[in-house]
Amino acid sequence: MTQIDDTATGSAWYRKGADETAATFDVDTGPGLSTTQVAERQRRYGANELAGKKKETPLHAFLRQYQDLMQIILVGAAVVNQVVTGESGTSLVLLGLTVFNAVLGLHQESKAEASLAALEKMLKNIARVRRDGAVLEIDAAELVPGDVVLIEAGNRVPADGRLFVAATLEIEEAALTGESTPVLKDVATIDRDVPR
Repeated sequence: MTQIDDTATGSAWYRKGADETAATFDVDTGPGLSTTQVAERQRRYGANELAGKKKETPLHAFLRQYQDLMQIILVGAAVVNQVVTGESGTSLVLLGLTVFNAVLGLHQESKAEASLAALEKMLKNIARVRRDGAVLEIDAAELVPGDVVLIEAGNRVPADGRLFVAATLEIEEAALTGESTPVLKDVATIDRDVPR
């Protein structure tokens, strides 16, 4: 998703009040965004997804296997063996072991990536939003800037947002901050600088 520039609005979002944020995004929090606004913002900003990891070339993935300490030791042993004893057979066996280890490592990595991809497909993040005056359940990837998101106890927070109404809202932030207990949230602005 395209990031919204804080400098375009004059200040950081956490310093803006609820009404000012709604005005900036041209949204009426009662009915939410219209279908036309959603379509235009989806085209402009894209999906509400984290950028994927750049795909690694097969050659780079293979060579990365040689950063492992055991691989380095085996290659070093092959070189030392060739220099000291001159036995090509033993050196080739040691180098063959490194190739076997690298192929085995690549195979295990590809299986792990496939399992992770399957798990991501199973764990869809659903968001409840108010659009055109109705409450809808949508895939969180379809959220756009200005969407009015409704959160209840037990829901995941599907995107960054500005709280408009909150009653004893506590958010579990352990994955982000390491905090072991939920953090109480309110609708007040934050007047101090927040570290990035």
